[in-house]
Amino acid sequence: SFDSTFWSKRIDVVLNALDNMEARLFMDGQCVANQKALIDAGTLGSKGNVQVVVPHQSESYGSSADPPEPAIPVCTLKNFPYSISHTIQWGRDLFDGLFVRRPRQVNKYVGDILEMGLDDFATKLEHELGDQAALEAATEISEDVLVLLEAGKSDETSLKESAIKWAIGLAQQLFHDTIEELLLEHPVDSVDEDGDKFWSGSRKMPTPLTFSSLG
Repeated sequence: SFDSTFWSKRIDVVLNALDNMEARLFMDGQCVANQKALIDAGTLGSKGNVQVVVPHQSESYGSSADPPEPAIPVCTLKNFPYSISHTIQWGRDLFDGLFVRRPRQVNKYVGDILEMGLDDFATKLEHELGDQAALEAATEISEDVLVLLEAGKSDETSLKESAIKWAIGLAQQLFHDTIEELLLEHPVDSVDEDGDKFWSGSRKMPTPLTFSSLG
């Protein structure tokens, strides 16, 4: 058991590889109270960190805090990423939207749709979210509810085919259509408001991809 004897007599150093601050601070507190060395390691996106804490020779893990990570502008993530951290954050946001936020959104509202009908539900959504947000949410919900309805009357093969078509369509939208639209707005020889080349510095001109070339 992890009692006082364990901390005082059975260990000399603690190696941390934890996934939350509360657990890190708890372990740090135990090491400070029992005068044990601590090596804490962690990752954040593409970054890594190791901190060595030695009793009476260095500050403890909880004695200081890292400055907050600067927020990445949305326009940089969507249109002008130039570092690996941008692409990681973009991918995480995309995954969260598709497989966390949207399923929760459907689970939250599907009962209202069946009970209230589409017209009353649309009025409720507009009242809760406002015009633009309600329109975006309604578009997502209609797509996702349609998938649920189709899933209820489709066999496994049809569902797999639908999933593949959805994935191809998403790839086409993200890696071809969106980039084509961006390049129409900012062609290769365009300049910014200062007369400098638009695609220069941290702005890297993207290349549209077709689905057959993604592999």
